[in-house]
Amino acid sequence: MQTHTPTTPFGRRTMSLGMMASQAVAKTVPEGAQVQKWKVFHTIREARDLIGATDRSLAILNALL
Repeated sequence: MQTHTPTTPFGRRTMSLGMMASQAVAKTVPEGAQVQKWKVFHTIREARDLIGATDRSLAILNALL
């Protein structure tokens, strides 16, 4: 019998198995690992047809970065 339902830190939405799996993977990343956000953005921009990104979504992502 389950007595506790895990929830997200941003509300009472229950966590899915995918969310828990991504957290487990994130814990295995080395402590000093870094990502260049602009290199990632340029890679996404180059692969936009493959991933289905629109010009509008790329403009929003650029503004958020």
